[in-house]
Amino acid sequence: MPAYRASYATRGSYSTRGSSSESWARNRNAVRHNPKVTLGPVSHTITVFLFVLLVGLIFLTQSAKVTNYDLAIANTDTEIANLEAQRDALMVENAKITAAAANEDSNEVAAVMVPAVSADFVKE
Repeated sequence: MPAYRASYATRGSYSTRGSSSESWARNRNAVRHNPKVTLGPVSHTITVFLFVLLVGLIFLTQSAKVTNYDLAIANTDTEIANLEAQRDALMVENAKITAAAANEDSNEVAAVMVPAVSADFVKE
């Protein structure tokens, strides 16, 4: 019986063309394939550099999304603050008008005013 016909339960050794020695085992190939393309030190360094560059660009795009989101929030907060200031100014104006309407008899300007006869001349 040849040496390569070993049982799956037992392990034997064989030698290939080279001087390497490997053992037979279940689900193991008896043939070793040599890679056709091998990277040299320069190619390997360039590949690692490109990988690091790619990871850096991904990080920058993700951080730019966060910055854009922060800018949108800041713009919305500014708009809210401006609208609140405008609301406060309108509340003050409303209080002034209400106070002037309540004192029509004592207000000189309100006493001189006359009701409008017709508003037909007003065009939009």
